[in-house]
Amino acid sequence: MSEVFVRPVKEDDREVVIEMLRRLQSDERYLHPSRRPGHEVAEFDYARSVEAARQFGGAILVAVLRGEIVGVIAGWMIVDDDQLQQMEYRDHGYISAVYVSQEFRGKDIAQHLLWAMEQHLMASGARRLTIGSLARNGPAIAAYRTFGFEPFEVTLEKYL
Repeated sequence: MSEVFVRPVKEDDREVVIEMLRRLQSDERYLHPSRRPGHEVAEFDYARSVEAARQFGGAILVAVLRGEIVGVIAGWMIVDDDQLQQMEYRDHGYISAVYVSQEFRGKDIAQHLLWAMEQHLMASGARRLTIGSLARNGPAIAAYRTFGFEPFEVTLEKYL
């Protein structure tokens, strides 16, 4: 989709991006009951992402197609507290959220967003990126793997 372009979020985009974060959380809640309802956390998630991006060399970017925002990505630099890792691997770019509107999925929009965030975080000093996904979110995992992400660590759970 060559007509897709990615740009930094603007204040005018706030409500659209909050709605996308609400939908992302609701989609994840459908996949796993531990997730809070999207309407309860979307504004918090937006504010947290704006602040983290500002403080830690990150960004919130939106994908635009024919004047319509069709996707969003948020990411920033973090330092893992995992003392078992070498320091040069602990300091890295972290992608917090990726969302593409349902009707635009499967059109490489996530790839455009991931590439733009990768470029931004590399400019902030990232030598590696991390991203998380619910294990049941096969389409997201497939998109991330297509972009070059590989599983690093798997967390298993058992309900008691």
